Amino acid sequence: MAAALAPSIASASEFDTKAGVVRFAPDAVKTWKLDSAAELIAASAFLTKFDTTSYPPRLRLTKVTDASMIESNFTAPSDAVEGVRAFRVGSVAGAGTSGLAIMDEAAFAALATSRIEISMWARAEGAMPALVVQYAKSDWSLESGFDFASAFSTRTGRETSDGWVEFTTGPIDGSVWGVPIRAIVLSPSPYSQKGTAFAVDAIEVRKVPGPLTAPTACTQADVDKTCGPSADCMYGRCVPSTVTWGPLPTGEHRVEFADRWTHIASHLIGDRASSEYGRKVFTPAARDLSRYSVSSRQFFGGMNRLVNGLRDNHTSFGSPPAGFATFGPMLFFGWSGALHACFGVVEKDLTGGGLGFGVFHAGDKPISGVPLKQGDMLVAIDGQDPKEWADAVIPGINRTSPNDPKADPAAYAELLSAAISARAKEIKVARCASATACTGDNVKEITIDVASKVSAHVLANGGWGDLDYFGCSPRFRDSVADFDEASSGEDTITPRTVDGIVNVQFDGFSGQEGWQGKMSGVFEPKPAAVLMDARQGNGGYGNNVEHLLGLLRGKDQRIGFITVVNGTYDEPSPSSLFTTYEKCVGGEAGFSFSCFGAWGFFSDLESPPGAATKIAWLNTVDVSANDYMPRLLAGRTGFRIFAPHPTAGAFGAVTSFSSFMPGWGGGSLQYQDSRFGSTYAELSSVRWESGHGVAPDVVVAQKVSDALNGKDTMLEAARAWLKAE
Repeated sequence: MAAALAPSIASASEFDTKAGVVRFAPDAVKTWKLDSAAELIAASAFLTKFDTTSYPPRLRLTKVTDASMIESNFTAPSDAVEGVRAFRVGSVAGAGTSGLAIMDEAAFAALATSRIEISMWARAEGAMPALVVQYAKSDWSLESGFDFASAFSTRTGRETSDGWVEFTTGPIDGSVWGVPIRAIVLSPSPYSQKGTAFAVDAIEVRKVPGPLTAPTACTQADVDKTCGPSADCMYGRCVPSTVTWGPLPTGEHRVEFADRWTHIASHLIGDRASSEYGRKVFTPAARDLSRYSVSSRQFFGGMNRLVNGLRDNHTSFGSPPAGFATFGPMLFFGWSGALHACFGVVEKDLTGGGLGFGVFHAGDKPISGVPLKQGDMLVAIDGQDPKEWADAVIPGINRTSPNDPKADPAAYAELLSAAISARAKEIKVARCASATACTGDNVKEITIDVASKVSAHVLANGGWGDLDYFGCSPRFRDSVADFDEASSGEDTITPRTVDGIVNVQFDGFSGQEGWQGKMSGVFEPKPAAVLMDARQGNGGYGNNVEHLLGLLRGKDQRIGFITVVNGTYDEPSPSSLFTTYEKCVGGEAGFSFSCFGAWGFFSDLESPPGAATKIAWLNTVDVSANDYMPRLLAGRTGFRIFAPHPTAGAFGAVTSFSSFMPGWGGGSLQYQDSRFGSTYAELSSVRWESGHGVAPDVVVAQKVSDALNGKDTMLEAARAWLKAE
């Protein structure tokens, strides 16, 4: 066995090239050889399994009390990188995926006041090796699925010729906010295939220089000064960035990671505006991050901000290992959070006009201790204008960003409660006395301390705990009384007729025959007036866009599009592009090999059943198929879009890609861009559409006065237009 001794993050175990074995570092303060059951029983080891019937998956623990419980997990004699044997986790002897948790309370207690590094050697046997350090008090459950804090491992760059690879946590704190390490968990992903595993050997703990990260009060504006470059700021307190963004990779791995993303951002992304940003801004900035970052917050957080700077709603950076842990750094969805409330875009009609953020939905159990009310207006976050705070903070922690900056307000609003809960110190709201009295003494400003209440809550409960929470929606009110939630990955369509208007509420274009059948059922009877409530527009399938267009617009008002990949590596839009792909529009041509990466269609039916139907289309948070559909219907006779601002402007297909780092979730990429016109010839001379959201015909946001009266401004405006002659 020979080793390729590439530079590691820190000097850990030593590899004896003559003997072909790893030897523990002389300064190691704790080691586990992993070659005997007696050692693991003494270390309070538990077998682990993931319960994937819930999301996130829950860890299930079974204490190892007898050698027979784990004997089959050991490798054959001499099949190890240190000592006699190694330990195998994953599918063992035909069993389901399982892992090992070391819960040596005495050993971890001795490390609580120190900075440490934990390393291991592992060999993949079909599953990615993973070492996770979980922080928890002794009376907290590790089986909830929502960890308090976790530190993860990454490759050091050292590996042997027969498959053994060194992993390390890098420098981590022995405790976080006074909470000690509870377990070292060795397990494949809960979604690993049966029959896959990895072998692990030579776990070593070393002390490293430096103080623990003190939970000092901080804000997003002063995190570098208050917490330092190696820390992050969540729940208003400094926290090690190793438990938010994960370990900082080696310099060599950072350069590789940044180079992959600069390649994607400059040459593979289909959005033409984004690729220009990728070449001019993203590439030099990413290279600087790879060279000069000293923490994972700086590197990964900075890279995530750059990816969101591409301004492509289909393109995302991926998710860090912390995921749904309490200190997971990113926003994945809108929820009521510590405020037990959700915000929406409002017109501040009672206080001088303009757009802002107001409370759409509120519960009575806020962690902050101050219940909000429907119609309350958000005045400030940490002393800043709410939009300015969101502009500064959300792009660094969001999963993705709209292509069109004008679509930011609604995208922010849906995430605001989650963002405030994790990243704000305090907020200020204004509460009107009534829908007609909101000046002088009739408006009350309320300052709410968020951070101190939330940090105390998560520290007392080991995380968010068993909260009464709800998801956030851009709808002030549903347009139908009994909207069916989506199930089995298919967006449900709920049509209800009231006062001669067919109200259709749906959240996107995902689905197959059932989705298309429901839409056909709405328009084949040729209704006079239909309200299409697409305010939560999650996108979906292009064939459903084509199906609905075929129901609503014919060749007498012809429109169509083509969506294509980049023309060449260095030239996204060569002059030959549209000549090459003319045959790829319509019919089955788009599915031929010569049409790889190109597709489109036109409204060529003679007399669609809904061609004469008057349609009010409601937009707010919309992307992808929910961009295409209003774009294809815009300008049609008897069609109006009602929205506070344009859609996201993401016109192209999306694909996912696998993780570039151990433990990370993969990202996504828009690999096409689109052009629209009434003929194919027209497409060669019009603009690329990504980055240009579909503008509303009627600009309308929820009025604060209507919110105080329980009325949905957009619904009432759309219904009034539909009823008008």
